[in-house]
Amino acid sequence: MKLLAIDTTGWNCSVALWNNGQELAFQESLSERDQASLLPSLVDEILKHHKLDQIIVNVGPGSFTGIRIGLSFAKGLAMGLDISLKGMDSFTSTYLSLEPLDDVLILIDAHRQDVFAQRYLKGTPQGTHSLERKDIEKILLEPAPPILSGSGVRPFLDGLSYQEASSSWRGAQKLAHAFFKDPSLAIAPLPLYVREADITCSPKSTPSFL
Repeated sequence: MKLLAIDTTGWNCSVALWNNGQELAFQESLSERDQASLLPSLVDEILKHHKLDQIIVNVGPGSFTGIRIGLSFAKGLAMGLDISLKGMDSFTSTYLSLEPLDDVLILIDAHRQDVFAQRYLKGTPQGTHSLERKDIEKILLEPAPPILSGSGVRPFLDGLSYQEASSSWRGAQKLAHAFFKDPSLAIAPLPLYVREADITCSPKSTPSFL
């Protein structure tokens, strides 16, 4: 089965083509502002003559704009090709890219004064949270603190002492690897937001009720 994985939730854009658990191609761009125009060209670059059977897209958390871009494009492509579309979140794909761990805290970069977090205890996911550095400092003071992993570890926690687990897979590669490792964890392609978007209305756009 040939699978196209799409990840635009971070501050880059990546796509991966896998066949029965083996990577055929991977493309990534580090630009966060041009994802809407970059994504179609990256997909076209790796697809070429390949016929897809399945698409999987990262549903978040991450960049609000990036999540919308990835989901919209993936849904349109799946409809056009008449193939199945599934989603998977950043926490799950990151966890499945690691060796089995009894206690690991996945941190996803939020480009704010916090990170998105989910803890896994013996393979069981706990609740999702938005954590500031002081919150993680408290967690690291536990008698047996969790191992940390994910895009939100560095440089967010520079200067602190912790154990870190990492994977060689990046972006869409993690998605594809996770899907073939455990396809039952793929979900409906709906966005996952850990907190509300930061929205500020300009004075001109603020409605006046007189």
